[in-house]
Amino acid sequence: MNRVTCCTLLLVTIGGLMPAIAQTPTNVAIYQNHAVACLIAVPDTASAFTLDSPGVMTFLESALVTRWTTAGAAVFRADSSLARPLPSLKYNVEAASVTYAAARRRRLARTVSLALQFSWTSSSGQILRSERCTKSGGDFILRREVLTLETPAYPETTGDQPPAGWTRRYLEPIALGAATVLTVFLFFNLRSSRAPSGA
Repeated sequence: MNRVTCCTLLLVTIGGLMPAIAQTPTNVAIYQNHAVACLIAVPDTASAFTLDSPGVMTFLESALVTRWTTAGAAVFRADSSLARPLPSLKYNVEAASVTYAAARRRRLARTVSLALQFSWTSSSGQILRSERCTKSGGDFILRREVLTLETPAYPETTGDQPPAGWTRRYLEPIALGAATVLTVFLFFNLRSSRAPSGA
């Protein structure tokens, strides 16, 4: 085995052992995590129940149903025709927002907040729990990532970006303009100095 092959195998091995670089979660994913944290334990020991969810932010419902069914529960829609009444979980989205604040080095401080109102009702119609759950989480993202983390189809996943700092708004365009002028000047100056002097 030659030296090149040995080095290649070592690099491949090291690369395979290195953990994958974590991707920045989308705003939808953060909302889903908030909803799961709020509601996943509400049905408690119920093996089957109906879910009455609002018609907004439907990605919350899909994440919740996936988690419950993975845990072995049977989840039915509230308007399903069932042979017997089941416990019921109803939730509404009271507030949902994404905010961005300026941070250093072309980064933004992102905060995703969700407030849910929910009620858990027994199969006989008795309200067992009625609560409000609020979750909020923040992190730092690159300014250029914003468009890839938002989902325009859901307005709740978008937020207003703060204006760029003064260095980006003023200093960078000035520096770029000065560099362009200098490049043009040097180009023509060198060209004219190389031109043969005519008699």
